[in-house]
Amino acid sequence: MIEYCLNNVDERTRRLLTDRDDTREASCLDHCGRCYRDSFLVVDGTVETGSDHEAILDQR
Repeated sequence: MIEYCLNNVDERTRRLLTDRDDTREASCLDHCGRCYRDSFLVVDGTVETGSDHEAILDQR
């Protein structure tokens, strides 16, 4: 399961993520400091960061 914060993704990334069957969007994932600084996704309960969201997804 991949979770993402709506405040941390742009519209293009949001469309990419909503096209997948294994994602869940949230208005907040309680990682506000990280959300402000980095691109991140919560993958199977673990926070993963990268240069951008596509880089994180490419690791999957």
